[in-house]
Amino acid sequence: MSSLSQADVDALEVGVKRLEVNYRGIFQKSLAKRITKDLVYVAHSEGKTAFSNGRYSDDPQRNGIPCANFAHISDVMSEEELEGVASAAMDIDKANVIVVLDDTMVKGVEPWGHYGNRPINQKAIPGSVLLVVSKRKPEELVRFLEQKTFTYKIAVLPGIASFAGLWYYRDDGTDVRVLGAIAKVAPDIISLDKSKEYVKKTYGANKVEAVQQGYDSVSVREVQPTEGKVWPFAKPILPAWNNFEEGIAVPAIKRGFKMGPKGQNRNPNFKTGTNRTQRPIVRFDICTKCTLCWYECPDECFDPTQDGLYDINYDYCTGCGRCAEVCPVKECIVMVDELNFDNNNSPWESYKKDSQTYTNWAEEKKGKTRMMPSPVTGKGESYQEVAKPVPIATVKGRKEVS
Repeated sequence: MSSLSQADVDALEVGVKRLEVNYRGIFQKSLAKRITKDLVYVAHSEGKTAFSNGRYSDDPQRNGIPCANFAHISDVMSEEELEGVASAAMDIDKANVIVVLDDTMVKGVEPWGHYGNRPINQKAIPGSVLLVVSKRKPEELVRFLEQKTFTYKIAVLPGIASFAGLWYYRDDGTDVRVLGAIAKVAPDIISLDKSKEYVKKTYGANKVEAVQQGYDSVSVREVQPTEGKVWPFAKPILPAWNNFEEGIAVPAIKRGFKMGPKGQNRNPNFKTGTNRTQRPIVRFDICTKCTLCWYECPDECFDPTQDGLYDINYDYCTGCGRCAEVCPVKECIVMVDELNFDNNNSPWESYKKDSQTYTNWAEEKKGKTRMMPSPVTGKGESYQEVAKPVPIATVKGRKEVS
């Protein structure tokens, strides 16, 4: 391997383009891997040096946890030089293109090892592009992003989150559509012609149209320094190697329980809300208090209340949908797009404050479309329309817990 001085590294850095592909652990692992692999092969076909790696490639992934793969591309470095400059770290600190395969990640993501909540555009640099697969308009996504001191771009590739899983790959063309979109927003990294040539050779002529469709359908706009929000969370910083404690230290969590919202003691360092693509909405007025949501929740995010209902602690809800699956009352618990919400406030407290207002709000958030996930990861989801909402219940004779 070549021996490079710091001056050499700084000079060569100018010729390196980095792409970060953010995805949901397990559900989108195969999809992200294919995108970064294809980027490397297209770059090679253009005479460039490139390689890809993954931050979690050698580590178990939890369902839905934000993960990232990377592609490093250069037209001035040798393979040895690029590897020496770009592959030493588990993560990168800046990116020319940030791809987001699930638009709910714009609310923030859990970094490596879970030590906080970082903005999805944290690694953006002046002139970089945030490319999001979404059905929403750029303006709807920008409001969740961290406000920057410089101008960058946001690009939206129309589509829904493709949960191409680890065990079953759902080949719906998302991978090559993203390739075409990257060729549009960053033509200095890969070209459309070489992308189509590679896809035709690798996946067949029928996929070439999807590359073109991704190129044509992506929309781009600039994000000004005044747009976005001041990030409300502390910026995560990994400790230096000489700051780690000796051995393994797992601080104990003080045990405790009381009735009501956030009544169960949980680990404040392991909030898992960033794993969530959808969140459960509860119609408390038609709840029969069967206890199944509380009993079946794998993350124990339901809190018993004094009136026998169960509140949801959204800081720890991963959006797995188990509660909605086991609930025996139609429309009582429904999974709803996470981007419909701005906070993790207690739904039970809102209901107790004004049941009528809360119930109307819940129905508005739920909308008329219900997503029914497949029990086989990556096999796809089905959608159905709800004819009319369940009327607000006037429950008489239901035993209340004092």
